[in-house]
Amino acid sequence: MSTKFSKEDLKNPDQVTKTLRQGFVWTTTHSKIVITAVIAFVVIGAGASLMGYLSNKKEVATQEKYFSLEKSYTEKKRGFEEAARAEMMAATSKDKKGAPAFDPSKKASGDMQKDFGTLITGFEALINEAPKTVAGQMAALNLSDIYLSYKKYDEAAEALNKVEAGLNKSDLTSGLVWMQMGNVMADKGDCKGAIEKWNVITASKAFNFAHDEAKLRQGLCYETLNDSAKAEQLYTEVSNTADTQNTDSISSREAAKYLRLLKAKKNL
Repeated sequence: MSTKFSKEDLKNPDQVTKTLRQGFVWTTTHSKIVITAVIAFVVIGAGASLMGYLSNKKEVATQEKYFSLEKSYTEKKRGFEEAARAEMMAATSKDKKGAPAFDPSKKASGDMQKDFGTLITGFEALINEAPKTVAGQMAALNLSDIYLSYKKYDEAAEALNKVEAGLNKSDLTSGLVWMQMGNVMADKGDCKGAIEKWNVITASKAFNFAHDEAKLRQGLCYETLNDSAKAEQLYTEVSNTADTQNTDSISSREAAKYLRLLKAKKNL
C-alpha cells in the first residue's frame, strides 16, 4: 500500500490523521506480512522439530487433526480468493468475450457460517481439547483470521485468549499468537492493550524476526493515543534497521514513510 499526500492534503491535519489511521487499519488487518511467512517456516520445519517434543500419541493425534483442518482451510480460502480475482478480471476486462470464466457459485457468500462453519467448529473443538499445544495455538491463529475477515473482533480475541496460558517466550508460534492478539486489540480500538501484547514480542530475543513489525504497530498505536514523541522514537528505530542490519524490510520502509508523515504533521 502506498500513501501519497499533496500539498493541499498536508495543509489539513485531519486529512493526514485520517490517512494515517487508514494505514494503521491496513497494517493490522494484513497481519500475514509476518504470519504467513513464519507459519510456513514453522510448518516446513515441523518434521525436524515436532517429534522432539510431541512424545505421546495424544499430542501426535492433535497435530494430525490440526494439519487436516489447516489443509481444508487453505484450500477453501484459496478457492474464494481465486473466485474474487476472476470476478474482478471479468468485470474490468475491456474484451468481455475474452474475459476469464467466472463462476459466481465459487465466491464467498459473505455469511461466515455458510463459508467456514464446519472449519470454525473444527478449530474450536481442537482449541478446547488442547489449548496448550502448538496445534491448539495454530488453530487459534487460523480461527482468529476467519473471525477478523468478518470483523468479529470479540470472537477473534476469545479464540486467542483460550491458548494464552500455554504460550512461552522462546517459541515461534507463541510469538505469532501474541502478535495477533495485539492486532485484534488494536482493531477493537484498545491500543493500550495492543501495545502490552507487542511489548512481549519486543522484549524477547526469540522473537527477533518480528521486532520491527511489532514496533511499527506500536508506533501507529501511540499516534492514535496522541503520544507523537513515542511514535517518532519507534518509527526512527525501525526505519534505521535497514542501515544497521543492511536489510530493506517492508517494516523499515513503512516506518520511514510514517516518520515523514508524522514530521510533516508536526510542522503544520
